[in-house]
Amino acid sequence: MKKNIFDKMSDSYEEFHFKDSELQVRNNTLYISPKIKLVLGWSLLILCIVLAYVFIGNPFIEKKNKGIEADIRQEVLEKEVDVSNEHETMIPYEKDDDENLNNFITEYFNAITSCDNVKLQDMVTDSSEFASDEVLKKKADYITEYSNITVYTKEGLDDGSVVAFVVSNLNITGVNSQPYDIVTLYIVNGAQGYRIVNSTLPDETQNYIAKIKGDEDIQKVFQSVEKENNKLVNKDSTLQDFYEIISRRNVEIE
Repeated sequence: MKKNIFDKMSDSYEEFHFKDSELQVRNNTLYISPKIKLVLGWSLLILCIVLAYVFIGNPFIEKKNKGIEADIRQEVLEKEVDVSNEHETMIPYEKDDDENLNNFITEYFNAITSCDNVKLQDMVTDSSEFASDEVLKKKADYITEYSNITVYTKEGLDDGSVVAFVVSNLNITGVNSQPYDIVTLYIVNGAQGYRIVNSTLPDETQNYIAKIKGDEDIQKVFQSVEKENNKLVNKDSTLQDFYEIISRRNVEIE
Protein backbone atom coordinates (compact mmCIF):
# COMPACT_ATOMS: atom_id res chain seq x y z
CA MET A 1 0.00 0.00 0.00
CA LYS A 2 1.28 3.41 -0.92
CA LYS A 3 2.15 5.57 2.07
CA ASN A 4 0.73 9.05 2.38
CA ILE A 5 2.73 12.05 3.54
CA PHE A 6 1.76 11.56 7.21
CA ASP A 7 3.01 7.98 7.19
CA LYS A 8 6.28 9.12 5.64
CA MET A 9 6.66 11.83 8.30
CA SER A 10 5.98 9.26 11.01
CA ASP A 11 8.61 6.90 9.60
CA SER A 12 11.15 9.72 9.42
CA TYR A 13 10.40 10.75 12.99
CA GLU A 14 10.80 7.17 14.24
CA GLU A 15 14.00 6.66 12.28
CA PHE A 16 15.56 9.82 13.71
CA HIS A 17 14.34 9.71 17.29
CA PHE A 18 14.19 6.02 18.15
CA LYS A 19 17.28 4.74 16.41
CA ASP A 20 20.96 5.48 16.76
CA SER A 21 22.18 8.28 14.53
CA GLU A 22 25.47 7.92 12.73
CA LEU A 23 27.94 10.80 12.63
CA GLN A 24 31.01 10.55 10.41
CA VAL A 25 34.09 12.18 11.96
CA ARG A 26 37.09 11.77 9.68
CA ASN A 27 37.55 7.98 9.40
CA ASN A 28 35.49 7.15 12.45
CA THR A 29 31.77 6.68 12.93
CA LEU A 30 30.08 7.98 16.05
CA TYR A 31 26.74 6.61 17.16
CA ILE A 32 24.37 8.93 19.05
CA SER A 33 21.77 7.09 21.09
CA PRO A 34 18.14 8.26 21.32
CA LYS A 35 18.64 9.20 25.00
CA ILE A 36 21.52 11.53 24.19
CA LYS A 37 19.52 13.11 21.38
CA LEU A 38 16.62 13.63 23.76
CA VAL A 39 18.84 15.30 26.37
CA LEU A 40 20.52 17.50 23.74
CA GLY A 41 17.17 18.48 22.27
CA TRP A 42 15.68 19.52 25.61
CA SER A 43 18.88 21.34 26.59
CA LEU A 44 18.80 23.33 23.36
CA LEU A 45 15.13 24.22 23.89
CA ILE A 46 15.73 25.39 27.46
CA LEU A 47 18.75 27.45 26.34
CA CYS A 48 16.65 29.18 23.66
CA ILE A 49 13.93 30.00 26.21
CA VAL A 50 16.46 31.45 28.67
CA LEU A 51 18.13 33.57 25.99
CA ALA A 52 14.77 34.84 24.76
CA TYR A 53 13.83 35.83 28.32
CA VAL A 54 17.15 37.63 28.88
CA PHE A 55 17.16 39.62 25.64
CA ILE A 56 13.43 40.18 25.15
CA GLY A 57 12.22 40.11 28.73
CA ASN A 58 8.86 39.05 29.99
CA PRO A 59 6.22 41.40 28.57
CA PHE A 60 3.55 39.96 30.84
CA ILE A 61 5.49 40.76 34.01
CA GLU A 62 6.37 44.22 32.69
CA LYS A 63 2.74 44.92 31.89
CA LYS A 64 1.69 43.64 35.31
CA ASN A 65 4.26 45.85 37.06
CA LYS A 66 3.06 48.92 35.15
CA GLY A 67 -0.44 48.11 36.28
CA ILE A 68 0.70 47.85 39.89
CA GLU A 69 2.49 51.24 39.68
CA ALA A 70 -0.63 52.85 38.24
CA ASP A 71 -2.74 51.34 41.03
CA ILE A 72 -0.37 52.73 43.69
CA ARG A 73 -0.48 56.22 42.19
CA GLN A 74 -4.27 56.10 42.04
CA GLU A 75 -4.36 54.91 45.65
CA VAL A 76 -2.26 57.93 46.68
CA LEU A 77 -4.64 60.29 44.90
CA GLU A 78 -7.67 58.75 46.58
CA LYS A 79 -6.15 58.54 50.05
CA GLU A 80 -7.25 61.19 52.55
CA VAL A 81 -4.19 62.69 54.25
CA ASP A 82 -3.27 66.03 55.77
CA VAL A 83 -0.76 67.35 53.23
CA SER A 84 0.46 70.00 55.67
CA ASN A 85 1.67 67.38 58.15
CA GLU A 86 3.89 64.31 58.09
CA HIS A 87 2.05 61.06 57.49
CA GLU A 88 2.76 57.39 56.91
CA THR A 89 4.88 56.73 53.82
CA MET A 90 2.70 55.77 50.87
CA ILE A 91 5.47 55.48 48.26
CA PRO A 92 9.02 54.76 49.55
CA TYR A 93 11.80 56.85 48.04
CA GLU A 94 14.77 55.64 46.03
CA LYS A 95 18.11 57.28 46.82
CA ASP A 96 20.47 58.02 43.88
CA ASP A 97 18.73 55.18 42.04
CA ASP A 98 19.28 56.44 38.47
CA GLU A 99 22.78 57.57 37.48
CA ASN A 100 21.52 59.20 34.27
CA LEU A 101 18.93 61.19 36.21
CA ASN A 102 21.57 62.27 38.75
CA ASN A 103 23.84 63.44 35.93
CA PHE A 104 20.97 65.39 34.37
CA ILE A 105 20.15 67.13 37.65
CA THR A 106 23.83 67.92 38.27
CA GLU A 107 24.08 69.45 34.78
CA TYR A 108 20.96 71.50 35.49
CA PHE A 109 22.40 73.08 38.64
CA ASN A 110 25.78 73.59 36.97
CA ALA A 111 23.99 75.44 34.16
CA ILE A 112 22.30 77.68 36.74
CA THR A 113 25.55 78.71 38.41
CA SER A 114 27.29 79.20 35.05
CA CYS A 115 24.31 81.23 33.75
CA ASP A 116 23.97 78.95 30.73
CA ASN A 117 20.44 79.93 29.81
CA VAL A 118 20.72 78.28 26.37
CA LYS A 119 21.34 74.88 27.94
CA LEU A 120 18.66 75.44 30.55
CA GLN A 121 16.08 76.14 27.86
CA ASP A 122 16.70 72.60 26.58
CA MET A 123 16.31 71.06 30.04
CA VAL A 124 12.85 72.38 30.94
CA THR A 125 9.37 72.18 29.48
CA ASP A 126 8.89 75.96 29.34
CA SER A 127 11.99 77.55 27.81
CA SER A 128 10.61 81.09 28.22
CA GLU A 129 11.74 81.10 31.86
CA PHE A 130 15.33 81.24 30.64
CA ALA A 131 14.86 83.56 27.68
CA SER A 132 17.10 86.00 29.54
CA ASP A 133 20.03 85.30 31.86
CA GLU A 134 19.36 88.37 34.02
CA VAL A 135 17.78 86.37 36.88
CA LEU A 136 20.54 83.76 36.67
CA LYS A 137 23.25 86.40 36.98
CA LYS A 138 21.63 87.84 40.09
CA LYS A 139 21.51 84.39 41.67
CA ALA A 140 25.09 83.64 40.60
CA ASP A 141 26.21 86.72 42.52
CA TYR A 142 25.79 84.79 45.76
CA ILE A 143 25.43 81.06 44.89
CA THR A 144 28.56 79.88 43.10
CA GLU A 145 28.12 76.11 43.25
CA TYR A 146 25.78 73.25 44.15
CA SER A 147 27.88 70.38 45.49
CA ASN A 148 27.40 66.92 47.06
CA ILE A 149 24.11 66.43 45.22
CA THR A 150 21.89 63.61 46.49
CA VAL A 151 18.63 62.73 44.73
CA TYR A 152 15.64 61.12 46.46
CA THR A 153 12.95 60.06 43.98
CA LYS A 154 9.40 58.78 44.05
CA GLU A 155 7.24 57.69 41.13
CA GLY A 156 5.52 60.61 39.42
CA LEU A 157 1.87 60.69 38.51
CA ASP A 158 2.59 60.40 34.77
CA ASP A 159 4.25 57.35 33.21
CA GLY A 160 8.03 57.77 33.15
CA SER A 161 7.96 60.77 35.48
CA VAL A 162 9.53 61.20 38.91
CA VAL A 163 9.25 63.58 41.82
CA ALA A 164 12.84 64.39 42.78
CA PHE A 165 13.84 65.82 46.14
CA VAL A 166 17.34 67.15 45.54
CA VAL A 167 19.63 67.78 48.51
CA SER A 168 22.90 69.66 48.00
CA ASN A 169 25.41 71.92 49.68
CA LEU A 170 25.55 75.55 48.61
CA ASN A 171 28.78 77.45 48.07
CA ILE A 172 27.83 81.04 48.86
CA THR A 173 29.93 84.13 48.29
CA GLY A 174 31.19 85.50 51.59
CA VAL A 175 29.92 82.54 53.64
CA ASN A 176 32.41 80.25 55.35
CA SER A 177 30.21 77.16 55.71
CA GLN A 178 28.23 75.26 53.08
CA PRO A 179 24.57 75.14 54.12
CA TYR A 180 22.22 72.46 52.87
CA ASP A 181 19.51 73.08 50.32
CA ILE A 182 16.56 70.90 49.29
CA VAL A 183 14.57 71.43 46.10
CA THR A 184 11.52 69.56 44.77
CA LEU A 185 11.48 68.93 41.02
CA TYR A 186 8.91 67.20 38.82
CA ILE A 187 10.76 65.53 35.96
CA VAL A 188 9.31 63.81 32.90
CA ASN A 189 11.16 61.45 30.58
CA GLY A 190 10.08 61.30 26.95
CA ALA A 191 11.45 61.12 23.42
CA GLN A 192 13.69 64.13 24.06
CA GLY A 193 15.02 62.72 27.33
CA TYR A 194 14.61 64.23 30.77
CA ARG A 195 12.81 67.54 31.14
CA ILE A 196 12.08 69.50 34.32
CA VAL A 197 8.47 70.68 34.37
CA ASN A 198 8.70 74.39 35.16
CA SER A 199 5.23 75.29 33.93
CA THR A 200 2.06 75.14 36.04
CA LEU A 201 1.17 71.53 36.82
CA PRO A 202 -2.43 70.23 36.77
CA ASP A 203 -4.20 70.33 40.13
CA GLU A 204 -4.22 66.54 40.29
CA THR A 205 -0.43 66.40 39.90
CA GLN A 206 0.12 69.18 42.44
CA ASN A 207 -2.07 67.32 44.92
CA TYR A 208 -0.15 64.10 44.30
CA ILE A 209 3.21 65.81 44.88
CA ALA A 210 1.95 67.45 48.09
CA LYS A 211 0.83 64.07 49.42
CA ILE A 212 4.08 62.18 48.78
CA LYS A 213 6.12 65.17 49.99
CA GLY A 214 4.41 64.63 53.34
CA ASP A 215 5.49 60.98 53.43
CA GLU A 216 7.37 60.16 56.62
CA ASP A 217 10.59 59.15 54.83
CA ILE A 218 10.81 62.40 52.84
CA GLN A 219 9.88 64.52 55.85
CA LYS A 220 12.85 63.00 57.68
CA VAL A 221 15.07 64.27 54.86
CA PHE A 222 13.60 67.79 55.20
CA GLN A 223 14.02 67.66 58.97
CA SER A 224 17.63 66.52 58.62
CA VAL A 225 18.40 69.44 56.28
CA GLU A 226 16.82 71.90 58.70
CA LYS A 227 18.66 70.39 61.67
CA GLU A 228 22.07 70.57 59.98
CA ASN A 229 21.48 74.14 58.83
CA ASN A 230 20.50 75.20 62.35
CA LYS A 231 23.82 73.80 63.59
CA LEU A 232 25.71 75.74 60.93
CA VAL A 233 23.89 78.99 61.65
CA ASN A 234 24.76 78.75 65.34
CA LYS A 235 28.45 78.31 64.51
CA ASP A 236 28.86 80.57 61.47
CA SER A 237 28.16 84.29 61.79
CA THR A 238 28.69 84.77 58.04
CA LEU A 239 25.81 82.37 57.37
CA GLN A 240 23.63 84.25 59.87
CA ASP A 241 24.35 87.48 58.03
CA PHE A 242 23.51 85.89 54.70
CA TYR A 243 20.13 84.60 55.89
CA GLU A 244 19.31 88.05 57.27
CA ILE A 245 20.16 89.64 53.93
CA ILE A 246 18.04 87.26 51.84
CA SER A 247 15.22 87.58 54.36
CA ARG A 248 15.18 91.35 53.89
CA ARG A 249 15.45 91.06 50.12
CA ASN A 250 12.97 88.17 49.91
CA VAL A 251 15.38 86.27 47.66
CA GLU A 252 14.97 82.58 46.86
CA ILE A 253 18.13 80.52 47.35
CA GLU A 254 17.09 77.49 45.32
